[in-house]
Amino acid sequence: MKISAYWKSVIAAAGPVLLAAQAAIEDGRIDSGEWIPIGVAVLVALGVWGIPNKPKTGGQVRQ
Repeated sequence: MKISAYWKSVIAAAGPVLLAAQAAIEDGRIDSGEWIPIGVAVLVALGVWGIPNKPKTGGQVRQ
């Protein structure tokens, strides 16, 4: 198994998880104002995950 194929997904998921953990740990609860950046981070992560990687020059996209 090559981890390089999964790095994009790992990095895309790590951001929202760390953001949510920081917001929750800071005061022990997540307020309504803290849900907005968490939601934006999750949407960005889904966008990163959903857009395919650019193929290498001269290569074909691997399915």
